[in-house]
Amino acid sequence: MTPTLYQFFHRHIQQGLRRAGIGEPATVAYVSDLLTRFARTEALYPLNDHEKRPLTTLVQFLAEQRAAQEQDRAHEMVVVRHMAEYALFMSGFFRERLRSRGQLSYYADHGRSAFGQTADFERHSDRARVYWRLQHDFARVAETLDDIRQHRLPLESADYSERPVAALWRM
Repeated sequence: MTPTLYQFFHRHIQQGLRRAGIGEPATVAYVSDLLTRFARTEALYPLNDHEKRPLTTLVQFLAEQRAAQEQDRAHEMVVVRHMAEYALFMSGFFRERLRSRGQLSYYADHGRSAFGQTADFERHSDRARVYWRLQHDFARVAETLDDIRQHRLPLESADYSERPVAALWRM
């Protein structure tokens, strides 16, 4: 039987986070789910601006968060959580790209902050603990994602049709 994408990510996230000293099953499950969702490009960009264009950068997420702060607290929470997840995904899977652009610490700082805000928003204590863990261990989780990307999903091939995740960021 072929494992599902979630099972693939779960196995590798569990092993990688365990090596990093992070073994909480809820954190492993959350990050595995995140990667499974973000395997579909449209899940990376589910939010739109007032002109119905997808938000695709942290700057746009921050602007959307500020706009929502005074008008729509529920939307603000959605934006902040997505910003946290997006920053983690990009800091892990596109680490070298961010580093070469001088943006890795920018993504990490905003990702950590967004996970902390998400934890503050969260009413369910178990989920809040996962968000606090991701804030606290953002760098180690991102490094684990980078390790998985390098060893299990290498993007070096010029043939992007074989590795769909590479199509996410071909600039």
